[in-house]
Amino acid sequence: MSVEFIGMIGTREASELHDPTVSLTGGSIDLAYVRKFAKVHEDSGFDRVLVGYSSTGPDGFNVVSYVAAATERLKFLLAHRPGFVAPTLAARKLATLDHFSKTIEG
Repeated sequence: MSVEFIGMIGTREASELHDPTVSLTGGSIDLAYVRKFAKVHEDSGFDRVLVGYSSTGPDGFNVVSYVAAATERLKFLLAHRPGFVAPTLAARKLATLDHFSKTIEG
């Protein structure tokens, strides 16, 4: 059994040094930051990254799609909450994302 290194992706720069209630996924999206964040994980040897779920954050399917286009070998763990998206719609969205990225595992 091999060891995998898993990171996470935020959609904007955030730090608890600036605000103790900071959220990496809520609010605005900084495209350059997301691309750089993903490339740093890939260049540092991470195997995959988690794209979390938040009702106040960006859609994870779109975040993974964007990051997959900006990376070459990085794989993804996409958080999903059953019940918020119908199972058949989630399956179709994941299958489509899988075809485009060839790196998602769910």
